[in-house]
Amino acid sequence: MTKRVLIVDDEPRVIEVLREFFARFQHGHAYEITSAESVAEAVDILRRELFDLILLDMIMPRVGGLDLLKRIRTLGVKAPVLVMSGGWDIQKQGEALLAGAVGYLHKPFDMRELDHSVVLALGSGPRATGG
Repeated sequence: MTKRVLIVDDEPRVIEVLREFFARFQHGHAYEITSAESVAEAVDILRRELFDLILLDMIMPRVGGLDLLKRIRTLGVKAPVLVMSGGWDIQKQGEALLAGAVGYLHKPFDMRELDHSVVLALGSGPRATGG
């Protein structure tokens, strides 16, 4: 079964690293990756498509990742969300978790932590095929 993943990050290199990760990720599934480099693009995609997992950068231009996370939930999106940030901010981490994120990843990524977080997240929410 193919898992659909949306990556939202304004840094193309981060999107590339995550695409490479999912190309190598070996847990019995293929992964179809969609990416958005802005909050507006992500919202547009989320209105049209369903995903099994969303990876969301917390620090985005104009509208921050936390605002997008809240908007994701108002759109009725039930996919688990992992938030990512290059800065350690315990307050923002807590806010993201309270807003519905299932995990928090620090950049640069520790690939074992990323692997573990993705496995846990994919086991925590409804699937694209099931709503």
